[in-house]
Order: sequence, then structure tokens, then C-alpha cells
Amino acid sequence: MAGAPPASDEPHTWTLAFADPAREAAFLDDYAREIRGFYRIALLAVLLLWSASVGFDLQAEAADRTPLFAIRFGAVTPVLVAALVVGFLPWPWFRRLWPTAAAVAYAAVQAGVIGLVAYAPGEMSQLVVGGFLLTVLIGAAMDLARAVRIIGIASLGAVGMGVALARSPSVGTRALWIDLLWIAVAVVGAAVVAVRFEQARRRRWLDRGIIERERERTEALLANLLPPPIAERLKDGHRVIADRLSEVTVLFADLKGFSGLSTRVPPDQLVSRLDRVFSAFDELAREHGLEKIKTIGDAYMAVSGAPAARADHATAAAAMATAMIARLREVEPELELRVGLASGPAVAGVIGRSKYSYDLWGETVNLASRMESHGVAGRVQVAARTRELLGDAVACEARGTIEVKGLGAMPTFLLGAGGEPGA
Repeated sequence: MAGAPPASDEPHTWTLAFADPAREAAFLDDYAREIRGFYRIALLAVLLLWSASVGFDLQAEAADRTPLFAIRFGAVTPVLVAALVVGFLPWPWFRRLWPTAAAVAYAAVQAGVIGLVAYAPGEMSQLVVGGFLLTVLIGAAMDLARAVRIIGIASLGAVGMGVALARSPSVGTRALWIDLLWIAVAVVGAAVVAVRFEQARRRRWLDRGIIERERERTEALLANLLPPPIAERLKDGHRVIADRLSEVTVLFADLKGFSGLSTRVPPDQLVSRLDRVFSAFDELAREHGLEKIKTIGDAYMAVSGAPAARADHATAAAAMATAMIARLREVEPELELRVGLASGPAVAGVIGRSKYSYDLWGETVNLASRMESHGVAGRVQVAARTRELLGDAVACEARGTIEVKGLGAMPTFLLGAGGEPGA
């Protein structure tokens, strides 16, 4: 079955435990958290039912009531109260004690029923046997103990019940065999129910783990494809994500000499070298707080100030741009980088259905692309608005007015001075 865990992860056929101790401990820990509230309710219900069934004892002769009351309230009730108290202990104590407390409480009720049968008059035997059957089935259905314990306790209780009935002079042979048959049916039924419940519970736990791992993998993929705030909006059910950004700085970079390199080296080496360059740029984007938008062939696009606005978007983009040129000299000295920056408004959003893409549109994006394509190798060219935002924070030199394709004549600037890529 697709997505199913390996066979070694399945519960053992007989013990129902996982082979891996760490997995078994994790399951028991999760199950204890899940059942704690129900454990309290179940023990309280058993305690109330056990106490309320004193009406059966009152049907006995007055001389027989003292041992019945002693069994019911002197022996069994304190055990049930103690087991109930375990449900309200601090978590570490509850986690450690609840399986034993539940099993002891379950065994105490069965032992109490056996004791009542031993002392009750014959006409009560059918009622008490019915109580035993109910006790067995409740123990299996209410998850008061793990399946293997339920089966063991129910089997021992069945033997004890049979002995108690056989020793009662008021129970005839025919009634004895009928009672024993019903007890056997109850124990087998309890075993089947308990085992099935335990298997289903463990199966659901494994399935939840598979679903959780798949969810984490999906979220990791989304985080790689989209900025975290955008990924969160998608997970929250937003079908259309489109934002108007008042001002951002867009960065375009292109590798000069890469086309020639692609004709000289094998494809695997080419892709490996390009991956090394772009991975270095990705690290710089994380360091400077820019959002990588995409790569187009040997070109790299990023944005500062989106999806979260920031006042220093131009300064951060300039710092990354100069760092990219320096880093390229370290990882691929054979290549050079042209970088263009432009600042202004833009529209950002997510496109695609089967494959998401976070992208930017607008005149600012086009201008940043032109700043790169009309730029100088090894330098960062910026538009006038970006130069204005940088102020005195970054040294710039005027390049003069150049004719920008599609946009006309525009003043441009180069970061740094005297041929240096930045200052």
C-alpha cells in the first residue's frame, strides 16, 4: 500500500508492541496524553457503577451482607479510588503509573465479582455472572488496560469465576455449565475486541506519523518555493495572492562569459559550476535579507523589501550586489558579473496551480533588468531612484545618461568609486 510503513514498523502479532523500543515509547507517550481525560471519566464511571450495584448485595440475607459489603467497599472500592487519583497526578507520574493502575483496578473489579459469587446466595448467581460479563467487555471496550493485560486478567478471572460457581451449593449443574459457557464467550469476545482496538489504535498512530511526515515535507517544499509569509497564506486557504508594493529594490545579475563557458565544458561540469555560483548567491540573499525570486538561465533575480516591507531596502540590495561580485571572484574567477538595481513600486503575487511561483511585475522590474543588461562587467549599475535612496550610505559615481531600451534616456550610477565595485 502506498505510504505504508515498512513491515518492521508493524505491531507484533501477539505482544502488539513495536519492535523498535523508541517507537514503542513514543506510541505509549502519545497514547497516555490522548487517554488521560478518558481514563478519569472511565474510572469514575466504574467506581459509581460498582458502588451503585450494592443493591444486589441488599437482596441477600442479612447474615450474608457483611462479607459482601466488605468485598465491595472494603477491598475493591479503595483500589478504584486509588486508580482514579492516579488520573489527576502530575503528568510524569500519570505517564508512569496509569497502565498498572488501570490493570489493577480492572483485576480488582473482577476479583470482587468472584468474591461476591462465592458468598452470594444461588439466586443471585445469574446477576453476578452478568456483572462479570459486563466487566470483561467494559475492560476491553473502554481501554482501561492494554490488550494483552486485558486478555490475561479476563482469563484468570474466568477461571476464578468458574471455581467460585462450582463451589456454590446453590448453583445446579445445568446452571453452572450455562454460566461457564457465557463466561467463556465473554473472555473470547473481550480478547477479540481488545486486540482489535489495540491494533487499530497503533495503526492509526502509524498513519498519523505518515501524514505528519508528508505534511512536513510539503511545508518544506513550499518553503523552498515561496517566501514563508506567502506559504503561510497559501496554507490558510488564500486562493489568489497579489500585493501592491509601494517601494522595493529589485536586483538583476547576469554572468558574463557563461555562454562561452557552456561550449567548452561538459554539461555536468557546467551545471555543477552554475549551481555553486547560485548557491553562493542564495547564501548572500539570506545574509542580507533579500528574497530570491528566480533564476533565468545564467541570470539571477532578487528583491529587497518584499514580501515584508523594510525601510533600508535599497541599502540592503546594494550591499548584496557588491558582495555578489566579490563572492563570484572567489568561486568562479573565470566569470564576471553585471548587476543592476532599480527602486520603486511593484506588484507581487503567486502564479501557477501545480507549480507555484512567487514573482514581481511592473516598471521597476523592467528598469532593474535594463540596468543590468546596459551595465558594466564587474560593477553594479543603479537607477536614479536607487541612488537617491542610498544617499551617503554607499559611494556612487555618475555614469551619465544612457539610452535604455524601451525607457528612453536615463541617468545612471555605478556603485563604488575609481573602478571599485563598492565602498
